[in-house]
Amino acid sequence: MKYSMLSAVAVLTATSLGFPEFYWGSRSSPNQVFITNNMNRPVQLDKVTGKSLADGIKISRDQELVIPAHQTREIQAFDQSADLKLRVEGAPHNQIEVSYTSGDSGTYNYAIKPIEGGGFPGAVLVNPQPPTCPSQRWYPGRPETPQVTCRDRTRLQVYLQEAGHPAFEAEYDDGYDAWL
Repeated sequence: MKYSMLSAVAVLTATSLGFPEFYWGSRSSPNQVFITNNMNRPVQLDKVTGKSLADGIKISRDQELVIPAHQTREIQAFDQSADLKLRVEGAPHNQIEVSYTSGDSGTYNYAIKPIEGGGFPGAVLVNPQPPTCPSQRWYPGRPETPQVTCRDRTRLQVYLQEAGHPAFEAEYDDGYDAWL
């Protein structure tokens, strides 16, 4: 009996750490993500989600679309976690992703992560609306951004911009010790 109880506690602990929505009862998300492509070329979006199932996690590609230059697309974001993978069409090793995952107590976390060599040619700004949690900026050659925690249903506005264009806003960033 002692070992079976210990096993049950171990399983519950692992499940709550791996799937916070089971422990906290939370399935928080942005609900909506708006992606504005201000680049001079189309961008491919692949939305990849992880769904919790009774026997584990199922990874699926939920949505694939092309965002033409200078246009905005709305993405439904009700999933407990998703990676919004963005890449310029026809160029190898240039993927960036905006990822979010459900947190605890009615929150979710998001970050910007370069993948496949980090050669995405544009800058990325994620601006939560309403602005109740911090915005994040990513520029080519930089590491992934730290995670930011937002309240449930705080939608995300993602702006893509050519790296050679002026910065999203002029300010001094002590973290990079440079003008942005």
